[in-house]
Amino acid sequence: MKRDIPQLHAIRALAMAAIFFHHLWQGSGALRRGYAGTLLDTAFLDMALGVVVFNAMTAFLMGVPYCGEHPLGAPAPGPAIRKRLWRLYPQYALAVVGFTGLSVAVFRLTDLGGVCWGMVSHLLFLDTFQVSPFYGNMAAFWWLGLLVQFTVVFPWLARWMLRPGWGPAGCFLVSAAILWPLTGWIQARGAALPGTSFETFAFLWTFNLPARLPEFCCGLWLAKAWHDHGGPGWPFGRGVAVFLGGACLFTWVWGQVPGAPPLGHMTGAIWSVAVFAAFFALPGMAALGRLRAVRRVSTLSYGIYLAHQPLLSFGGPATAGLDPWTRFVVLTLGAGTASLMAAWLLERGAAWLTERLRPHPRAGKPAIS
Repeated sequence: MKRDIPQLHAIRALAMAAIFFHHLWQGSGALRRGYAGTLLDTAFLDMALGVVVFNAMTAFLMGVPYCGEHPLGAPAPGPAIRKRLWRLYPQYALAVVGFTGLSVAVFRLTDLGGVCWGMVSHLLFLDTFQVSPFYGNMAAFWWLGLLVQFTVVFPWLARWMLRPGWGPAGCFLVSAAILWPLTGWIQARGAALPGTSFETFAFLWTFNLPARLPEFCCGLWLAKAWHDHGGPGWPFGRGVAVFLGGACLFTWVWGQVPGAPPLGHMTGAIWSVAVFAAFFALPGMAALGRLRAVRRVSTLSYGIYLAHQPLLSFGGPATAGLDPWTRFVVLTLGAGTASLMAAWLLERGAAWLTERLRPHPRAGKPAIS
């Protein structure tokens, strides 16, 4: 049985807003150039880490049913993967086809072969394996490829959660001890070899599951810790607090050491998961998450994620003549409102498709739901 956790609605809405403003700032042209290197510029660029919050939250929600006194049994890979894809794919496919068509019309694209390959690449979750999709107005769709990769391995991670002993904490610590240093080395090596195939490999590495697995596993650990220690105040127990506090302190001190090699994705991932846990524990977040508007943004956040970047790109040329800050406000209101409307349409369209296309169980056989 699903359990509603109101503070997650607030965190999800805030993470989606952060990603929206990150992409808005990236495309703001003269405004971004005018603030290049400032704290404001850094803040907007770091809002991309809202994706890490989404990853930890996704794993948290998927892991909760496998915690507690009466956890679900280990999921069978086939049915579990199919169930998850039926949740993700209908809205995604509608967004890919719809926004590809709109992009052709708005930007008067003539390379229809390239357009068709781009659409196929999106639909088959190939974006994380090639550089070209990251230069388009649907670059954010790489995240769906990452979610599918996590979906494929989750049944085996769930079995690890059910094992006695370290469980998800051990899963996280092992993956972090191996993959975060490896990712840091790959990123540093790629930066040292500009223009080479290894630089391309290093760039794509950070968008695939090996680099991101620790943040997902940390979400599973938080789910288990919350079930074991949840209550007033800090809900994740001493072990999580010591690790997150110590890890944040370590990354900060490391950054102050002259000549120390960068830690790469590890720093952003640790701080993002720590922010997620801290926001979860804040007393006011549950009340915020119960607000009707916040809950609505939260429930539509998947569709908003799919719609916001293409819509921002459509509004860019139309607002190019405005004062930079006026343009920023106009795009916030216009693309933000349009994203909400598009998300609602995607939700309704996906429900219609799912009802008609999803196989129904035969009489006498239980449904996979």
